[in-house]
Amino acid sequence: MSKTAVIDIDNTLWQFSDALYLEVKKINDNCPTPDKWNTFNIWEGYCSLEDFIAVINTIHHNQDSDQYLPYPESQNFLLALKEHGFHVIIASHRMLETTQQTERWLARHRLPYDELHISHDKTVLFPDADIVVDDLPRTLKKAVESGALGTGLLFPWNRAHAGNDFKLFQNLNEVLDYILTSS
Repeated sequence: MSKTAVIDIDNTLWQFSDALYLEVKKINDNCPTPDKWNTFNIWEGYCSLEDFIAVINTIHHNQDSDQYLPYPESQNFLLALKEHGFHVIIASHRMLETTQQTERWLARHRLPYDELHISHDKTVLFPDADIVVDDLPRTLKKAVESGALGTGLLFPWNRAHAGNDFKLFQNLNEVLDYILTSS
């Protein structure tokens, strides 16, 4: 029987926060660098919610550009999951209109997966998931509540939650080791 791994894209397979910072900085030069983001709502005080959403959509619409590269270990991370019997669902909170750009980005960088789930609610996948890899504490909390193993990469905005029911790590190699020893 196949196990299911739900894997986020932004700040999981690539450093989305750097691109986000550069775009928000165009709106407000006072935006702090990502290493100072102690909450995910970094836009508050630096741009409007509408501008923030527009920035995110701009990045996702340009996902397949040469400037947005995956983490060096992303391909091996996904390959290893598949080799260990996981059905890999790439799940991202983004507009459906960005599906083609996302698919091209995944293909360009040879990031293997079985399904792509683009929506505003990836938690619908969690009841059938064995593993959820994400950077957002509220997402990982929902994954654990659904019975999945929750894990992801450690960032300033999720550091305070690292000791909860999910584990956060410095890189995808450490995440993979944790998954393989825990499942």
